[in-house]
Amino acid sequence: MDTTSPMSDSLIRFLLPDAHTRGAIIRGTHIFSEATRIHGLSDAIAEQFGQTLLASILLLSINKGGTRQVLQIDAMPEATHTPVRRLLAETTHGAVRGYLSWREDGATMHSHGRNTLAEWIGNPVELSTVRDLGIGQPYVSTIEHASDFLADHLIHYLHQSVQTRADIVLHGDLAILIEAMPECDDERWFAALKSLAAIPDSALAEESPKTLMHHFDALGCKPAVTDSYAYLCNCSLEKMQQATESIPDESMAELADAHGKVRISCQYCDKFYEVDAPHT
Repeated sequence: MDTTSPMSDSLIRFLLPDAHTRGAIIRGTHIFSEATRIHGLSDAIAEQFGQTLLASILLLSINKGGTRQVLQIDAMPEATHTPVRRLLAETTHGAVRGYLSWREDGATMHSHGRNTLAEWIGNPVELSTVRDLGIGQPYVSTIEHASDFLADHLIHYLHQSVQTRADIVLHGDLAILIEAMPECDDERWFAALKSLAAIPDSALAEESPKTLMHHFDALGCKPAVTDSYAYLCNCSLEKMQQATESIPDESMAELADAHGKVRISCQYCDKFYEVDAPHT
């Protein structure tokens, strides 16, 4: 595996003072590239996975004081016709990682004209989040929602579980979130929504985040904080050894090679580790 650190992408948090709204924007060009390389993805499913990663970053950006954000999307038990069982993304400050779980025959189902999230994982889906504030127990939320698109699921989650008004755009490798602050009334929120909806698809596809923010100039747009994010995994031999502690000794022994080593790969980055099998 190439151990060179990938280039990072910038998340810009901004304020729209005249609308009493805040937001975040990121174009995840390098995140998409690294995730695609590691997981061997292409075309529509690469975009769905990349957008899941960016969505997790957006959620962490509005998680006050948060240290970790997990976004997990699961197919419902009855969705046996779709190739993907789960999409998962985990974000900590400066880093995001994730993985896909395919059905056993999923590899034979990739190129069948699937474009939307629903076509890959089903409709409805179960969306779960973990919001770790760094103190106490993490906040875990699970909802079921029906939509073809990931952005709709996220908006529904923020409304139902976080009880905040928000809107999200996921377009290619671009992600934008706006969120109403407590003093935002209906008129101001509508103005923020109108500005977001007015951004043409061509701009969403091509313009840099800094340029895109000018579409909110009428609302007094002000950049606040810029953070860098890259697709990075913090796996280690020690963590892999800990992960295997729940596996029965007999099972580990069956997996071991002639030298008593069990070869395990990290599902987030595909890096391989050799773990000692216990003596039985």
